[in-house]
Amino acid sequence: MIGKRSTAEPMRVSLVNAPYFPRFSRAQRSPGVIKSNVLYYPYWLAHAASLLRENGFAVQLLDAVAEGLERAAAVQRTVDFAPALVLVETSTPSIDADVAFARAVKEATPATRVFLVGTHVSALPEETLRDTGLDGALVGEYDLTALVLAQALAGGASLDAVDGLALVDDQEVRRTTPRAPVENLDDLPWIAPVYREFLPLAAYNFSLANHPMVMLISGRGCPNNCFFCLYPQVMHGRRYRARSPEHLIGEVEWIAKNMPAVREIVFEDDTFTADEQRAVRFAELKMQRGITLPFFANLRVNTQAETINALVRAGLRSCAVGFEAADEQTLAAMRKGITLDRAQQFMVDARRAGLLVHGCFMVGFPGETTASMERTLAYAIKLDPDSAQFYPVFPYPGTEAFAWAEQSDFLRTREWRQWLTPAGGHAAVIDQPGLTAAVQWAFCERAYRRFHFRPKYIFKKLVQAIRQPAEGWRSVRGLLAYLRYLLRASGR
Repeated sequence: MIGKRSTAEPMRVSLVNAPYFPRFSRAQRSPGVIKSNVLYYPYWLAHAASLLRENGFAVQLLDAVAEGLERAAAVQRTVDFAPALVLVETSTPSIDADVAFARAVKEATPATRVFLVGTHVSALPEETLRDTGLDGALVGEYDLTALVLAQALAGGASLDAVDGLALVDDQEVRRTTPRAPVENLDDLPWIAPVYREFLPLAAYNFSLANHPMVMLISGRGCPNNCFFCLYPQVMHGRRYRARSPEHLIGEVEWIAKNMPAVREIVFEDDTFTADEQRAVRFAELKMQRGITLPFFANLRVNTQAETINALVRAGLRSCAVGFEAADEQTLAAMRKGITLDRAQQFMVDARRAGLLVHGCFMVGFPGETTASMERTLAYAIKLDPDSAQFYPVFPYPGTEAFAWAEQSDFLRTREWRQWLTPAGGHAAVIDQPGLTAAVQWAFCERAYRRFHFRPKYIFKKLVQAIRQPAEGWRSVRGLLAYLRYLLRASGR
């Protein structure tokens, strides 16, 4: 077990999701201002905050994006807390703003240790930290690293003995020993109490779930080998580690009893059913305890029908699934590890169980052509999930997709701000021969409209709204969010 410490005057630690664009969703796999008005919880910061607080530190978890704060106000809030240690979350498209915020805090309180955390700095610590004047970064999965770092600072110990750091010394960046991931996730405290204490719950939105919702992580790592997926390659590895069903259901039950406004749990695991036996046991416990709160999860198409049925009986309302592409060779190129036949069977099983499916489709993989993109759109229409998204591949640093794009000289820019539109939305960044980023993005925008504005789809949604009014209102909210996105994209 992770030991606890006590102190009469606890050291203060501030964990910050820094300002950027309004409703910039930094924690998700493809950060940006999302067309469906999604805003993720800062769940990795919350994990670190929970562990620090359990071990006797005074913490501040500040989500400046959710609170709508400008940089100056967020810096002032951070400084007013008088922290000895500040951790600032990063992502690739926001990294310049993230570093600028961290430097502003450091300049306001030079004695404060200021470190970066998160995906971008974990992938490129030397490049990110050089000439910043910051103290360093926590590389990879960082909740335990944050605790050990805080303990070292509180005790005056050398930071060289803290695993998982990139330290800045005389403008040189050096790394300590990499930290092994937390093996027993049941040793970590729940994050829902931290959510309730520090965060404006109503500000967070997930268009596939009832509002308001909370986001939890029940397992880390993903045993699959998709070459584009960010978190398994940069943060927590591909070896799957999971909370026990008993530990997980305890937090869900706490939420049901202590956060009555919450209408759904969103499990943001890469794959909730990576261990189907564990998922089924969680479903059994949820039913045994009479917890009626519905939940959302990310699944894979190889999830067995029996598992789907058990989860739906326990309250699984909706799921997201990566169908990705219509060609077997494209699926093989991205190392998705699925087949078209299995994907179609998944949709049959999901419909029989009454499970809503959000289909994820991507373009721009090795060998992609305009013809293969059109086949993907036709495939999405054939599968006919409850909703769909279409995006180009985003090859974030630290992933094999990034290495492929850079080595092939397909990457349009390494100016990270250019990975977003002027309004903060996603921007395609891979130019392949005969398939430019502009062509890919135009296809994705057209595919989204073609899928969702078909007469058959609209009729299906009207029937759904009559039979399930709550789902109808969710669809209306999604439509309004999309119309607002179009206005932003047009510059109005």
